Amino acid sequence: MTINSPSPVKRRKVFLYAASVVAPGASNLDEFLTVVEKGESALSLKKSLSNVFLAGIPKFDFSKYKQWLESRHDFKRYSLLNEKSGDLVKYAVGTLIDAVESRPGLEKVIKTLDPRLTIQYANGLADIPTISMAARESDAGFFQWNSFWAHPSRNKACAEYLEKITTDPLAPANPNQFPVDSHERFEALKKWNAFWTEKSELYHEYLKELKAIETQPVVGLDIEAAKLALIRSKTKARKLLSEKYKCPQAPWECVSPNLLWNVPNVAAAQASMLLNLHGTSTGFAGACASFGTLIDNALLEIQSGRTDLAIIGATDANPSNELISAFYNGRLAVLGDSHGVPFCDLRGTHISGGACTWIIAAEDAMQAFGIEPLSVEILGAGVSSDAEHIITPSKEGPKLAIKRAFENAGVSPSQIRLWDMHATGTPGDWNEFTLIEDYVPKSAYISARKGIFGHGMSVGGGWELTAQLLGTKKLDNLKYNLLPSGILPHKVNLKISNLGRNLLLDKCIEIPASEEGLICGKLSLGLGGTTSCVIARVI
Repeated sequence: MTINSPSPVKRRKVFLYAASVVAPGASNLDEFLTVVEKGESALSLKKSLSNVFLAGIPKFDFSKYKQWLESRHDFKRYSLLNEKSGDLVKYAVGTLIDAVESRPGLEKVIKTLDPRLTIQYANGLADIPTISMAARESDAGFFQWNSFWAHPSRNKACAEYLEKITTDPLAPANPNQFPVDSHERFEALKKWNAFWTEKSELYHEYLKELKAIETQPVVGLDIEAAKLALIRSKTKARKLLSEKYKCPQAPWECVSPNLLWNVPNVAAAQASMLLNLHGTSTGFAGACASFGTLIDNALLEIQSGRTDLAIIGATDANPSNELISAFYNGRLAVLGDSHGVPFCDLRGTHISGGACTWIIAAEDAMQAFGIEPLSVEILGAGVSSDAEHIITPSKEGPKLAIKRAFENAGVSPSQIRLWDMHATGTPGDWNEFTLIEDYVPKSAYISARKGIFGHGMSVGGGWELTAQLLGTKKLDNLKYNLLPSGILPHKVNLKISNLGRNLLLDKCIEIPASEEGLICGKLSLGLGGTTSCVIARVI
């Protein structure tokens, strides 16, 4: 049987139509570009971590979106989102609304193109603060619960063991043998109470009655009414049962359901619901390479002809103590009140939270609506996996992503005039310079801005692309103005400065314009080996 090859699809021009940012020191795109232009660190000391770590705390006020949300939905929508959403979702929603509102008529166009669109939001490590809070709620609930049921006054087995009437070779160490208020006593107490709770006859009587309440079925022809009636009946029965045994709240009732409302796909899901869109909406995780990977996914969708528009974004929660500590012990985050800067002391990076949303679309689909694109054309992207090391990339893995990006963009390395590095301010910065040797000409200017905003675990690439592309302005058809990277010249590592590269440091630079525009590249190296590379043109 002969299989006919599909007809080649004409390559569609894809442009950036709207963008917004929430970042340290910036609550919107204009503030973000102002921070970039100043080139000063927007990091601050993390008070809850003994003021010994700098972190990127976003400038953000969710209440400013109240009117927008309530004008398009019922009056409860803002309060529900505010109460149930963590920073991960709120930052994404904020940047989405700002991006849509930045271009008059864009919201209507998006809805007109629906469902020929895709919504994709990445996150670095899910909503760590919400997850950690749920874990603490669960731990506290179990501690109180087991303390109640294990108490000798209600636990015959424990009482007889303590009175030496019985023995149990499996019993854990008695916590009373450890100093009062010591960590050892606390840990022993948890094991002790959990063990004796399972031995409690009274506890198992309680569980038997609880299961009888919970196994009642929904009965009746009107299922919805019967379900509500059953919920009320069960709630009342559980309350009476607790009063009967005088027990504390069960641990499975202590954890907030907000844990569910902040799972990784919810940022994209909220975008679809808030704009009433029906195209695909998905959550994604590609670590530090997430934003470039989302662009690659969106281009594939648009070039296939299946979609015309993509809402893409990345969002990271406010950096928690747990996250910063993990990165410090992974020898990636730096301790101290002086910030680490790319290309300089190579000590390490700082963890940041925030979000970035882009709306990109095919020019042919947008022309009918009369909305002009921003001055950025997305030429191509490439993605690869390193398959060698969880943190430090090899050369061959990232090189494949770079090659694919150039091939998909239809440009050659000699055309690159501006290149943004992943550069985390670690020894990996040097490796990255050797990596790009064959792809970035000596004449190109090289930027790296994690010294300004820190390291957003999924959003960093979005911030850096936004700063690189929207921070580059064509002045008068003769030259471009490039915003600085916030790197002091005398601080640059000697080995890096001896490379003779054109580094964007602490000052704005003007370079001549050309007819083809300014061809830019951006490399992002993700934890786990994912690499993404984006090639774009500033017109």
